[in-house]
Amino acid sequence: MYWRPTIILTFLYLVAGIAAGAQDSIPVRLIWEQTSPVVQLRDELYASPSMRVYQRENTYSALSAAFRKYNQDLYLQQEGSGRQTFTVHSETYLKPKEELTLWGKAYYNNERLYKVRFNETADYHLVYPYVMADSVGGDLQAETYAFSGGIAKAAGEYQLGLGAGFKGRQSYRDRDPRAQNVTSEIDLTLSASRKLGSRYALALDLDGTKYGQRNSLSFVNEISTPLVYHAAGLGAYNEFLAGTRTSANFNGWGYGAHLQLSPVQYKGWFAHAGFRQWNVGKLLENITFDVGKVRELTLNGSIGYLYQQNRQHFIAELKATRVKRKGFEAKFNNRDAQAGIQLISEDLRYQHDYNALGVRSVYGRTGRAIDWFVGIEGTVHDHVEQYVQPDRELSYNNVVAGLDFTARKQVRSTFISLNLLAQRQENLQSRGSWPDVDPRKGIYPMLNSNFAYLTASGMNYGGGVRVDFPLTARLSCYISADAGYQSGTGKRDFRILTAFQF
Repeated sequence: MYWRPTIILTFLYLVAGIAAGAQDSIPVRLIWEQTSPVVQLRDELYASPSMRVYQRENTYSALSAAFRKYNQDLYLQQEGSGRQTFTVHSETYLKPKEELTLWGKAYYNNERLYKVRFNETADYHLVYPYVMADSVGGDLQAETYAFSGGIAKAAGEYQLGLGAGFKGRQSYRDRDPRAQNVTSEIDLTLSASRKLGSRYALALDLDGTKYGQRNSLSFVNEISTPLVYHAAGLGAYNEFLAGTRTSANFNGWGYGAHLQLSPVQYKGWFAHAGFRQWNVGKLLENITFDVGKVRELTLNGSIGYLYQQNRQHFIAELKATRVKRKGFEAKFNNRDAQAGIQLISEDLRYQHDYNALGVRSVYGRTGRAIDWFVGIEGTVHDHVEQYVQPDRELSYNNVVAGLDFTARKQVRSTFISLNLLAQRQENLQSRGSWPDVDPRKGIYPMLNSNFAYLTASGMNYGGGVRVDFPLTARLSCYISADAGYQSGTGKRDFRILTAFQF
């Protein structure tokens, strides 16, 4: 019953988007725009709702289906060794009037997550480290329903924009331990931009998120069950909470503000600065206060230059990100049976600091026998993860640098795009310390395995091909396939997709 309204709304959204978009598309120009690495990076400059009018030159609607599967030898135990995903996706971008821009997307994911251990909670990246856990775990089945969209309207020198979205997800396991998780996430963005002369526009975005999750675990075999505990970071957990408490609720909310300066004619400098605050608390049954709280602040900024004129295409961007995540644990008194469990204080016990500095540049030439693009990128990552009392630490920094190449060719009415990628990931420095953990317990090899994954060095290779062909004057189809391999983690990745565009 919970998912039925979402399914109906998603279906109606798909039909409406395709019907509207079928009236206004230019297949050839659209294909060139979609397969350009410069455009793929350029899209970020116009992601603000009030900037969407400048994002694309061609309107379109698309319906696609995709299959992806990947596995890896080294992996984060809490997220699993790989996934198999089937996706149905619809997307539309329209300009029904000169002063009006509409966009939206909807998708359904059916996933199988392999070998998830020490985590029985969904959306690990949002709620960690306060997940429900056990040492058995196993494969999980998951379904995701999502739709989002927005509108932008011109008002003189201003563009006013509104964006909204919903995502619902359920994950479960049909054998012991039987996890059952249901999550929902609602996003809203208000935006306004103003033209600065004839070349630039400046946008301000204010956004908010509301998040919730029901997380439960059950067993059919009550004789032989693993210890269920509530993780607090780097393998630590509260022994008092371990055992019988197998139901939790997460309530989260976030907000942010962003400034974006972008050229309106794809020629000029661009810059971005923003922050986002994320807060989530974990409630357990029969306890009236949060046993764990996450407070995360993200700061990001970028600067770059875009040039797309005639046959030359160039973009370069320097980007910096800083994330500080703090975990607060409740300290409580449980000695008075009549008064129940009482909150004494909330102590900062966990912290994860992350900094990144990266550069990305792409140059290409079009309009000849073969279009081509060459890209270069490099990013330095620095992570420090700490837990106090007992004192534990996991820290590392690495650099990822690579080259990519894209070639495109039209053969009669068929368009062929080929891309190749090579990257080197090198660990520069690392430290893992958890001296109080008993090597005979399952948490010890889990920490070592996660450490090996996070500090792995190696080569990353990837490649893909996309073939577009027309079906009618206003309808085209494309099929694409991508594959990748990472030597450091042993990751093997494959994806195939087919889509119809209007």
